Amino acid sequence: MISFTFFIVIVLILINVSSLYHTKASPIHHYKRANKNNNKVKPNANNDTSSQLPVSDKDVAEFRLWTKFANAAYCDVTDWKCGAACNTEETKGTRLIKFFQNSVPRDNNAYVAINDKQKAIVVAFRGTANVKSFLNDLEFLQIPFFDKSNGAKVHSGFLATYNDTRTEITTLVKKLVAENPSYKVVTTGHSLGGSLAVFQTLDLINVPGLNPSNLLTYTYGEPRTGNKGFASLVEKTGFSFFRVVNKADIVPHVPPQVFKYQHHGPQFWIRPDNNKIVKCQDPEDKTCANSEKFPKINIINHAKYFDTVFLLTCLKK
Repeated sequence: MISFTFFIVIVLILINVSSLYHTKASPIHHYKRANKNNNKVKPNANNDTSSQLPVSDKDVAEFRLWTKFANAAYCDVTDWKCGAACNTEETKGTRLIKFFQNSVPRDNNAYVAINDKQKAIVVAFRGTANVKSFLNDLEFLQIPFFDKSNGAKVHSGFLATYNDTRTEITTLVKKLVAENPSYKVVTTGHSLGGSLAVFQTLDLINVPGLNPSNLLTYTYGEPRTGNKGFASLVEKTGFSFFRVVNKADIVPHVPPQVFKYQHHGPQFWIRPDNNKIVKCQDPEDKTCANSEKFPKINIINHAKYFDTVFLLTCLKK
């Protein structure tokens, strides 16, 4: 609990740093005004929904479905016995292939499983859940991604965490794809786990048998993972990355853009006023999740997506 509280404090500090960057009192603001090459930032129009596109009921159902599997990544899924998280209508009957627990040195927790009902090979990553994973989150200096095209750089702590299991999970999934050619592959994760799921998908794109129709990524409350070059790299793959943001969830606001981070698009935002999900093609659309500012942004919206309360479900029998 101490580490979790400290995490929130750090997040709030980063958000306030980002806000300072854009205030008129900031010296950086005056520098930007003096720089004629800078584009003027349009004022936020909270009532302008012209860029928000409707989302099909089918997609919404998929968003709800994969939260269940992302949630299970917080649990000890040995033998697929982790209480309520492993026994929902959606997750029961899942066959665990391998559970990756307390990896060295970064403590990446993940699992690979098969769900025959969904005809899916599932790769799910845990989000921040202890001191070690929290410390990894703080290493937000950017380093070059494996694919350096477009000048892609990513969060150094996230990438180091992913590297713990990268080779083993990628090799295992390749084998499962060959053995189950009619099954799709779904990578998923909540919070930090969302960033790791994106990395995993990028490592699977060239696997024989996988294509944009059967390699899908669902992330929930994913923080900004890399720079503009990385966002462009993700978007240009042609694969589907469903990045879902719940209302005023605080985590998608960090690391702040002032540190040259940018989300990949599109985003699927659960509106706080009516709970409807809209698609925002611009990943940093100021009328979507970025319209929620301090002090409205909060951790409660991060902890619960749809009817899934992350982490706590592991405690229920």
